[in-house]
Amino acid sequence: MIEAFEKANPNIKVQRTKVNFGGNFEKITTAVASGTAPDVSPIWSGFLTQFAANGSLLDLNKYGAAEIKNSIYPSAWSYAQFKDGVYGIPYAQDPRMIVYNLDAFKEAGVEKGPTTLDELYASAKALSKKTGNTVDRYGLAVGDQDNLIYFFVSLLYAHGGQVFNADESEVAFNNDAGIKAATYLSKLSREGLISTNVPQDGMRRGLLTGRFGMIFDGPWIFYAAANLGQPAQPFDVVPFPTATPGGPSGTVASIGAYTAFSTTKHPKEAAKFVMFMASPEAQQYRIQVLKPGVSPAVVNEPFAKETFGKLPALEKTQELSANVKIYPVQAKWTKVVDALRPALEAISSGADPQETITNAARQANRGLRR
Repeated sequence: MIEAFEKANPNIKVQRTKVNFGGNFEKITTAVASGTAPDVSPIWSGFLTQFAANGSLLDLNKYGAAEIKNSIYPSAWSYAQFKDGVYGIPYAQDPRMIVYNLDAFKEAGVEKGPTTLDELYASAKALSKKTGNTVDRYGLAVGDQDNLIYFFVSLLYAHGGQVFNADESEVAFNNDAGIKAATYLSKLSREGLISTNVPQDGMRRGLLTGRFGMIFDGPWIFYAAANLGQPAQPFDVVPFPTATPGGPSGTVASIGAYTAFSTTKHPKEAAKFVMFMASPEAQQYRIQVLKPGVSPAVVNEPFAKETFGKLPALEKTQELSANVKIYPVQAKWTKVVDALRPALEAISSGADPQETITNAARQANRGLRR
């Protein structure tokens, strides 16, 4: 992508510094505090809101960002907005979906991927296999603790709920929709149909080798399949199931955006770079490395067409991006995560779903008030 940008803009040179994904936020926070922030950095989750609120980011509206708004999926674009400004340009939108093993489905007599939560439950039940007390195959796996939160949020949205109230001063997942979501998770766990708290890489390998009939995952499954080290069993994808036919979408996506920092000495060049990274021309290189793009028009680019021709399921993943809800980006989202993580683990281990989710909401609200 950088090479393509420099070719299109020969008077601008990009100096890239590679940073471990997990350590990026800490490194950027330290740099902002010391006045040594980079010109541009990728950012995700509630970190964009946090930096925009304290004035650390450049408002890209001043540099023509509004001109490319309609070329990016609305869900992704909404992530970069804060108050009246645009403080980043999305480059990644990774939807969470149901990935299912085609061989396992055929063996279990399940004809198609689930489209409703009732079908998801029925499929998980049909796919699960045990020999005595030993589980040979789980019907569904959701991965690690963080992915379990994504799963709960998807269930919540599918039931018509929201994580926060209108002004985001309190959580709203302890209402009827949240209790239904928690009860659904409890049912899957109680009947032994779901595997939780398994490493993400292990979850993907399990789907590709038949250990799991279905998994709740994002586009990383395509990279895992390409690098399995042995022939992967065939798989396909469907959007996260709705609670009722035609009901609200539960497909959640996490967003990544490139931001330009307010201390940059090259604001025009930084803005041009971050906007280029969302263009179909640049986004085709994301698809080439097996990730969906944020621009609907990317499907017309040559590398995208070539990759989609080889991987129809990746093209389906791209199509999901037109109807997703973004993962919460509230600046104090981590306070909510701290409350939800142990609560969802407890529900998966047999705790009462209504009581546990109600207590989690109380804890989350205490965190939001601090």
